[in-house]
Amino acid sequence: MKKFLLYFVFVLNLAVIFYLWFNGSSNYLSATGINGGRFIAFGRLAGLLAEFFILLQLILIGRITFIEQLFGHDHLNQIHRWVGYGLVIFLLSHPLLLTLGYSQLSEVSFTSQFLNFIKNWEDVFKALLAVVLFFGVIISSIVIVKKRLHYETWHFTHLLMYGAIALAFGHQTNTGDLTNGKALYYWTILNFSVFGLILLYRWLAPFYRFYLHRFYIEKIVKESPGIFSIYLKGKNLSAYKFFSGQFANLTFMQSGMWFTHPFSFSASPNENFLRFSIKTAGNFTDKINGLKINTKVIIDGPLGIFTLNKATKNKFLLLAGGIGITPIRALAETLVKTNKDMVLLYGNRTASDIIFQNEFQVLQINPHLTLSQEINGNYEKGYIDKDKILRLVPDFLEREIYLCGPNRMMQSVLKDLAQLNIPKNQIHYEKFNY
Repeated sequence: MKKFLLYFVFVLNLAVIFYLWFNGSSNYLSATGINGGRFIAFGRLAGLLAEFFILLQLILIGRITFIEQLFGHDHLNQIHRWVGYGLVIFLLSHPLLLTLGYSQLSEVSFTSQFLNFIKNWEDVFKALLAVVLFFGVIISSIVIVKKRLHYETWHFTHLLMYGAIALAFGHQTNTGDLTNGKALYYWTILNFSVFGLILLYRWLAPFYRFYLHRFYIEKIVKESPGIFSIYLKGKNLSAYKFFSGQFANLTFMQSGMWFTHPFSFSASPNENFLRFSIKTAGNFTDKINGLKINTKVIIDGPLGIFTLNKATKNKFLLLAGGIGITPIRALAETLVKTNKDMVLLYGNRTASDIIFQNEFQVLQINPHLTLSQEINGNYEKGYIDKDKILRLVPDFLEREIYLCGPNRMMQSVLKDLAQLNIPKNQIHYEKFNY
């Protein structure tokens, strides 16, 4: 029902936009004697749709709790990525079609009309700057480009979207179909409603949460070479609610560490501490061991639906690779506490990469440990794959399956699970990459 209501709001707003256009610029389609009328009409429609889908992009990445918990952070990111690529069509079509249309109407060249827009039309130059910023954000999201960017750089480019929207707003309300009356009121309410939700959930909520709990670093424990667990304390931790398998965005209030990054909870909910186990694998995480005790921490979250709430069976198979053990470790602890039948397969490159072995003993969990780059008689050899699942967990079809690890590992295991004819609704995973 909640999803239906959100779909209804989406379609309703889309219908309103077409209604505003139909009662305004679409007149250019039927008007006789107006050269370039079709280009002008569709150019204005492209502009309306561009702004609408930009606002949708903000909703998708806004960490708005009631939306994020319905669709999942991972799924929203996928939609966000594809909508971003589609935006290219509207962002290009709007200026190109209008320039073509008005150049025919004014009987001047395309270049002359474009320069006339910039020099003489109100707020058009600001809108052009906005388009440049939007394309910067879109380009930074292309996989081949994103791989070359540090997370901090990529995150900063996405913050430019807010500035771009502000630059373009005056252009939208001073020309076209939104200049006065109900159309202007609607457009203003739509934009400010979206920004209100973003302000509330993405910015105010984490600070309010910090005000309530005053999170700070109690200690940092080295789990293995390159992996550290950060223990957080705070006021009234029992009132901070999250589920095993979820993650949060952390901001450490220490010089040089203020950029927000996502990390999974690596221990199940308890009244004593929050724990995040982090692998040093970049400019930011390489500094984790340099964090100071008592450093204040702002938490944005919990986020994600990689939880046991979706499970319908009472038996579980947990599959983890590398640092992907962190949310799996929290899930395993919850399953032990609730006396569930559970099997854990945990893959690493070498024995020195394995973490939480002592904790598994305390929890009386006996995982099947697999090494891909080291031969050791105490462990399985190779990768987590179809053959190991068949041999080690013959009743896999009776189990809910939770998977977390590096992207390549997850893609390989998902293919194997498909070949084993495991129903998709029994397989749970989220990709925790940006």
